[in-house]
Amino acid sequence: LEKLLMRRKKEKADKREIDMLEEITRQIEGHTICALGDAAAWPVQGLIRRFKNVMEERINDPTAFDHQAAFQKAWSGKPFNNHEWTQQYGAGLSVKFD
Repeated sequence: LEKLLMRRKKEKADKREIDMLEEITRQIEGHTICALGDAAAWPVQGLIRRFKNVMEERINDPTAFDHQAAFQKAWSGKPFNNHEWTQQYGAGLSVKFD
């Protein structure tokens, strides 16, 4: 499962691997004593279910993907500073019980 996903990340995947990836997740899901098997399979199944056409497009033409359009900065684009919030509410380092 991880090897196939890493191939996708490195843009060395084949369209046939999408179906193979889904089949592997189906074999993992519900067939292991460890709950982490299901936890590993479900996100991949959701990715394939919702974005299979996008995955195929990226495999066909990896250079067409626009990283700037797909990934955005924080809503303001400025570095996050929570100084005002911690002044008002505290830093959350201590807990007070009544």
